[in-house]
Amino acid sequence: MTYEHYQNLRNLYGIIYNALKQSNGLTILQLKSLLKTKKFSFEDEDLFDVISELLIQNGCIQRDDYWNKGAVYSYIKDVRLHNSSYSRHYYSFTVDDNMNDKYFMVISDTHIGEPNFEDFHILDSIYDFAISNEVDKCFHLGDLFMGKKGNTFSLEEMLLQLNSFISSYPMPYPWEMRTYAIIGNHDEYIHGFFHPDIKKEYQPYIYDLRALNTYHPDFFVIPRDCFKTKFSNVSMHFGHRLYVSGMCPEVKLHEIQEMSEEKRWLDIIYDVLWSGHLHNGFIYTTDVPWAYRKPVIFLGVPSTSKYNLGKIVAYLVHLHYEGGVVSTMDVDFLRCNNNYHITKEEGVHWNFKGGNKTLQKTL
Repeated sequence: MTYEHYQNLRNLYGIIYNALKQSNGLTILQLKSLLKTKKFSFEDEDLFDVISELLIQNGCIQRDDYWNKGAVYSYIKDVRLHNSSYSRHYYSFTVDDNMNDKYFMVISDTHIGEPNFEDFHILDSIYDFAISNEVDKCFHLGDLFMGKKGNTFSLEEMLLQLNSFISSYPMPYPWEMRTYAIIGNHDEYIHGFFHPDIKKEYQPYIYDLRALNTYHPDFFVIPRDCFKTKFSNVSMHFGHRLYVSGMCPEVKLHEIQEMSEEKRWLDIIYDVLWSGHLHNGFIYTTDVPWAYRKPVIFLGVPSTSKYNLGKIVAYLVHLHYEGGVVSTMDVDFLRCNNNYHITKEEGVHWNFKGGNKTLQKTL
């Protein structure tokens, strides 16, 4: 880096820092417009580098995602929270339009860095198929990376996996698709990068997967293993492992057959549960006739990898609105054959007013 480039970056940092500090939140487009009014020349790469530094290294800004606007960055007013556990783990996703039908794709467990799983041809195919069907949001439910494969995990192994993502993961145009990924149990080896030569007090903060946004501007990592959001009257929980109860999140399921043995999951406070981790897709529903309990639909998301080549690799979801509330949900299955051709199959139709059939199905 030349001295002139360094000075330009420092000036860019100062302008963005002050703009965020003086506002209630700005999008990347708003920041670009501001920089242009100041006749400040910059590269997109430098802009995302500065955002990454403010968000991760300094921890003085936070990011909120909105269905229509995308990421909104804002300054954390309480300086005591800068570079704290709050700034490192804060995340919110808000649906800011509760009138129009919503379309999104759900994938999981791509395990980049594991030759028996990693398959960017599948990812390219399903992204192309989803975009051609006017789907512009993707939720990735964890284990984006393989992380640790044996008894040791080196810096070189971590960098190989990160570079593989940076060079090969689909990169649609910003208006085509935004992807939101949560942290899976395998990702934890990279998100914080554990290494025996690093002092214990520093281990959780060596690498932050949110920095991937610097290389893929419309790929956002949620720094937790789950998040929840609400589509009008319908609440959803997206998690990597199978969180059973919204009131008892420590209760987890690790095998499909455990669902029939665990009764507490019916106490869930969410209308829809999404989970990865098990690699096979499944649907588990209940339509409880008692007035004080909601019908619940629990969807296991299949692995989007070689593991499922020739089978179901992703879900396409369509939420239907009537009178300002979500009335029904259609979940279609995407199947990928050995030639990487994607076909859509009718999956499950769910009525949030009830009248659904109880279903237990493994895909």
